[in-house]
Amino acid sequence: MGRGSWPLLLVPAAAVLLAFWFVRAGSAFLAIEADAAAARVVAAAHGLTVAEAMALRDGLGVDVDQERWRGAAARFAAERARLGEAFAAVFAVGDAAAVRAALAATTAVADAAAADAAWREFCRRQEALPGLRFLAMRERFAARAAARD
Repeated sequence: MGRGSWPLLLVPAAAVLLAFWFVRAGSAFLAIEADAAAARVVAAAHGLTVAEAMALRDGLGVDVDQERWRGAAARFAAERARLGEAFAAVFAVGDAAAVRAALAATTAVADAAAADAAWREFCRRQEALPGLRFLAMRERFAARAAARD
């Protein structure tokens, strides 16, 4: 009686599992998520949610030092009421000069409506990617945390 095909299928199955493990091991998202304790500290210090702190870290890079991460969190927290969350994220982790230029192009930046109008124009530009990524990653981190709870 033959052994069947399972020994031949075992090798490709093991290769797929090994490849999956290597991909997960290199995931910046999972590394940030695994360091949730540090994100809780940054979030608490600046009045952010943990998902916001994690998304800011993602924008800076997983290997960012604590001082730079805290600085970005402070800038984001200080500017989000005036600029809106996406613009504040670009200001904190992206190109602050591009944000200033976009705001200067509007007639008045004294209120949130003017910042919203400036964002609608700005979000089509390459410089807006950190803000758009922040919004997407914040939702992803929050959804995964909610699923765990």
